[in-house]
Amino acid sequence: MINHAPTPSRKPLALLIAGSLVGGLISFTAAGPAAAADFTGDFDTTTPGTAPPGWSVTAPGGDATVQDVPGTVDRSLRLRDTSTDAPVTARTSFGATTSTLVAGFRLRAAQTSATIGVHLDSTAGHSVTVAMGAGGRLYTYNAETRVDLGTYTANRWYDIRVVAHPSTATAELYIDGERRAKGLRFRTTTTALGSLNAGVSAAETGTGWVDDVRTTTESGPQGWPYLGSVAPRTAQQVGTSKLVVGAETLDRDYADYQAYAPYLGRLGATTTRIQGGWAKTEKTKGVYDWTWLDRIVNDADSRGVTPWIQLSYGNSAYTGGGGGGLGGQLPTSAEALSAWDAWVTAMVKRYKDRVTEWEIWNEPNLAGIPVDDYADFFARTAARVRAEQPNAVLYGQEAGIDVTYAKDFLARLSAQGRTGLLDGISYHPYNAAPDDAWTYDQVAKLRALLAQYAPGAVVRQGENGAPSRPGSFGALGDLDWTELSQSKWFLRRVLNDLGRDISTSVFNISDLHYPSKINSKGLLQTNTDKSIRYAKPSYYAVQTVASLIDGTVKPLPGYAWSATPATPLTVQAFAKRDTGRQIVGVWSANGKPSEDNTRSSTDLTFTGGDFQDPVYVDVRTGAVNDIPAANWSVKGSTYTFKNIPVYDSPVLIADRSVITF
Repeated sequence: MINHAPTPSRKPLALLIAGSLVGGLISFTAAGPAAAADFTGDFDTTTPGTAPPGWSVTAPGGDATVQDVPGTVDRSLRLRDTSTDAPVTARTSFGATTSTLVAGFRLRAAQTSATIGVHLDSTAGHSVTVAMGAGGRLYTYNAETRVDLGTYTANRWYDIRVVAHPSTATAELYIDGERRAKGLRFRTTTTALGSLNAGVSAAETGTGWVDDVRTTTESGPQGWPYLGSVAPRTAQQVGTSKLVVGAETLDRDYADYQAYAPYLGRLGATTTRIQGGWAKTEKTKGVYDWTWLDRIVNDADSRGVTPWIQLSYGNSAYTGGGGGGLGGQLPTSAEALSAWDAWVTAMVKRYKDRVTEWEIWNEPNLAGIPVDDYADFFARTAARVRAEQPNAVLYGQEAGIDVTYAKDFLARLSAQGRTGLLDGISYHPYNAAPDDAWTYDQVAKLRALLAQYAPGAVVRQGENGAPSRPGSFGALGDLDWTELSQSKWFLRRVLNDLGRDISTSVFNISDLHYPSKINSKGLLQTNTDKSIRYAKPSYYAVQTVASLIDGTVKPLPGYAWSATPATPLTVQAFAKRDTGRQIVGVWSANGKPSEDNTRSSTDLTFTGGDFQDPVYVDVRTGAVNDIPAANWSVKGSTYTFKNIPVYDSPVLIADRSVITF
């Protein structure tokens, strides 16, 4: 990652671009001087062969029209230059904005012999550029200096995010979820960005493609110096944490692991939940083909992400072999149960050097499986796992938080003297309000039951997510959602869990293609062929949590705080294990996250604080601002913070020492 001169201490502005950027290519403008209008657009509904609405085209050297991309499922803006002395450009404008601009798009070149690029422009010229150069190299600029970003491949989409700060005239650049450069000084200094311009260089012939253009403006606290953004860390860099990311349904091919694999380690979660897929592995009785699962387990492990494998579902190769998907019944026939035992033993033997944690079946209560049947099946399976791997960590499982089902399950194991096989219970608490008090009341009851029947066993939030658009498959799909409300929901759920010392899973890394419709709970947007379009805002938001709340941090339950005015807030606090320096998350707890980012000015008092140099972090954007001396004071261990901007997405008051920029 390229690290240029430190960002001046001024108010933060962010610009994201998903795709590749070069000079003079795509422009977005704001509706007014302070904040640009949000824009989201692809070209899927535009008639092929026509210019895209809202774009102005200058193409003396060729043409710029919407076309179907050969060999893909994409319909995109094609920039085709057939001349060596005239350019081809397409520009879209929105009006000048001085706010942080987050721009995203995808970029693709049909060759490596022409320069294809995108610029964020002001009236003075190109301010931020990302380009695919004629030499097969991606590049950008730090002021007037060209900065190499590595090689690119022809006919491959690149997902690019640019965070541009007009107030400091600097930008950050992400490619395929990875931050490649920070502190990039604008090529042309400006206090307002106004357009996005995409094109092919006049000196070369070639074809480029642009798609999924998105812009958003973000505002920081007025007058609070912008310090930079939280540095993403890969799972290998994080090392240990209680953050899990879901990689489910690969056993039924509802997602494509190879398509999203590069994003997996970059997210920073250190564990991934995978469904073991008996039916996919044993299509012919007694014959195991582990190729598909080997590829996933080995790749995830190489990225520092430890697989947590669910032993499921049934297998139709056997009569009475159980159900093959969501709501599936347990195997029942003697032949099927014997085959299940053999598969479990073979699975554990094969992966025990890379996998320690196992989960047995999925949502048995949702499937209507009698609790005694599930308890007996759990014990049967767990015994075989432990016989092969004595140090195995074994989880029981349930949909929602069904305290009665859990109690009867534990009582059945206890009556048989088999609670020693249980290390934890995972639950799936889908609800629209991630701060719902009932949910955590039930978690407390579940913990109490485990303490009674299986001391030392833990709870784990094993599957939970929110869609990013209406009409999604599965839980919460009947509600209106956007990528913004999804981001807020994930952050509130994850920080609520981590603040209670609960290992917590983000469902899912990728959108899932169920037979009937898409489940849009993924952090990554997909095409109809399951390839990745772009990382959603929720991906970058969760990336920030993963970077900050790792194994070097502990929760501070019962943290003492007060607020003025006394509005409904959630507060979750953490501290570094070595220094004690704190990270305190605060947000408005008003039900389902909204589409409004309006902040309220709030005074906060922490009576057991530990800060030397407090800063303000918007977790959703990753932006970090200094808290001016006039806005905070300390007396003993009581810290008072004045006029803190709070909204329905988590912000942090954190000691600067815990932040890596």
